[in-house]
Amino acid sequence: MNVSEEKAKIRKEVIRRRRELSSSVLSEIDKTLPDFVFAIDDDELKSKLKKAKRIALYRAVNGEVPVDSLAKAFIAKGIKCCFPRVTDNSEIVFCDCGINDAEFESGAYGIKEPVSSKQAVDPKSIDVVVLPAVAYNEEGTRLGMGGGYYDRFIASCGGKRPYLLGICYEFQICSNVPSDEHDIAADFIAVIPEEVYGE
Repeated sequence: MNVSEEKAKIRKEVIRRRRELSSSVLSEIDKTLPDFVFAIDDDELKSKLKKAKRIALYRAVNGEVPVDSLAKAFIAKGIKCCFPRVTDNSEIVFCDCGINDAEFESGAYGIKEPVSSKQAVDPKSIDVVVLPAVAYNEEGTRLGMGGGYYDRFIASCGGKRPYLLGICYEFQICSNVPSDEHDIAADFIAVIPEEVYGE
């Protein structure tokens, strides 16, 4: 099995498991996520979140870890939050938004994106990126959906690379996640244990 086939196999299995999570479980995870993240005992993570002026997040789909409440918690701390929009040339830009649905529209792949009137922020102004992912290995290497959007975005930041925070379910940690030279790795992965989402 080559790397592409191995990645496709992992994507299929993880996405199947994510979609099995009920709306009530996802709602509970969303509600408790801020306390979970802020309680993590990691000095670098605590420092990066404390100093951050702008944090990039995502709008969850298909059972991804919901981060809306986390965004609200950041905003309450005076941190600007921005979200991705796919451009006509298949890149992503990030635009400052609240978490009000009126600020979003259905975009690429049916994912909520900032409305087109929102201006893209300077990538170098983003201090932390909360990454969406299909899976990670123990070293933090990320497996995305295969479009390479985040890999290209992080590469475009050059020397001013933001801190990369992965948040995932325990079943998304897969030792056999293969990696290519362009695959990005998270600086820290907050793993939600199975007892939180198991039904």
